[in-house]
Amino acid sequence: MMKLHLLCDGFFTLDKSFLVYMKYMGQPYDSALKPLLILTPKENILVDTGIGELPEKNRKFFSIKRKSDENLRAQLAEHGLKPEDIDIVVNTHLHFDHCGNNALFTNAKFIVQAQEFRYAFAPDRFQQTAYISELFNVKADYELAHGKHKITDNVFAVLTLGHSVGHQSVIVHAGDKNYVYCGDAAPTKENLERRNIPGVLYCAHKALKSIDHLRTIKNAVYIYSHDNEQLTL
Repeated sequence: MMKLHLLCDGFFTLDKSFLVYMKYMGQPYDSALKPLLILTPKENILVDTGIGELPEKNRKFFSIKRKSDENLRAQLAEHGLKPEDIDIVVNTHLHFDHCGNNALFTNAKFIVQAQEFRYAFAPDRFQQTAYISELFNVKADYELAHGKHKITDNVFAVLTLGHSVGHQSVIVHAGDKNYVYCGDAAPTKENLERRNIPGVLYCAHKALKSIDHLRTIKNAVYIYSHDNEQLTL
């Protein structure tokens, strides 16, 4: 039987306009960091790995709020797991707040879109601050996907470009529902419901196209990567 759990890697404070394009400028927002744990009879899957501990040179730019149990080791332990028990990690993309704990998962296969992986090592200047190579350039078994990718019989990655050059979202078929981990294609509920693209962008028209694609999924339960009002499923 498949089980899904939202984990918590704390919160980091940013300008809310980073999440919703051209709105909320100057408004601080405690952005939730919430990887998705998918437990299947055969494999333990984790979607995104949070922000972890940033390199010292980057810490001064971000205020991270985290209780003692709001880290992935503690969160996994609540489900009787250790990082070594994770078989597959899916990074929706390689921005620092989605791959910060990649190094923890020494036994996992990592699934990343090929164009995202290549771009992360040499991003354009306007995207450079989003990629911290120390977090993803780790000893890991990366499997590079090219578009829609079957992870298991009931778990798929789909391209949702725009926020980053190779962003992917994850769809989990569970019973009569489709759980959709939007990643930063729709970091908050507003992005999807009002068709408001994220504020951090690689390509605006692709970002809107991705939102519209996610909105067509039937029987969907949407999971928003940074919405701090949605902390459980």
